[in-house]
Amino acid sequence: MREIDQPMSGTGTGTGTGATATDGADPGRSRAPWEFKVLLSFVAVLGVGIVLAWTLVGSRSPERLEPAAAAQLSAACDDAQARLKTVPNAFPRTGPDRVARIRAENDVLRTMIRRFAEVRPRAATPTAAVRGWTDDWSKALDARERYANDLETKKTAQFVLPSTQGLKPITKNMDDFVRENHPNLNACFVDALALETVEGPRDYKEVTG
Repeated sequence: MREIDQPMSGTGTGTGTGATATDGADPGRSRAPWEFKVLLSFVAVLGVGIVLAWTLVGSRSPERLEPAAAAQLSAACDDAQARLKTVPNAFPRTGPDRVARIRAENDVLRTMIRRFAEVRPRAATPTAAVRGWTDDWSKALDARERYANDLETKKTAQFVLPSTQGLKPITKNMDDFVRENHPNLNACFVDALALETVEGPRDYKEVTG
């Protein structure tokens, strides 16, 4: 019967060669094969390309305005905020004072949206977006006026903003349009003009997103 040679450990003695199971193995096997390195490089380049494409192309909404149109809208918002800060009684507490404050603010904001209507973007999609955004501003001001009227004539009054089909306040859509044009329209954020504030102190602050 033919004997079967047993592998010898690296520390064994005898007349054999002392070879172990790892002797003769390719020293490069402990490193990643070149194909794997190429694949990793390709994935990295692809990832960088996707990021650049999103930044330079994909993040540009069709509703984004050209700089001149955005500057006109932003100036209208800046001027409105400056005027709102001068309206007397920034913290109205009584019912009549709150009514007077809301109506004074609405006068300022309606002047602002009349300036919006004068802006004429070059492309059709931004033009439609500005028109819809301006309409939403008008609807929000109408809601403020209804609240002031109820506060003046009824025992109780509740401020209710119109909502979209998704049941979210239209002010969310209004701010979304501003974000599409970040940072050129930051002065037009709802909070920057305290549009939703009908009670308590007014705080006209800088909003960045």
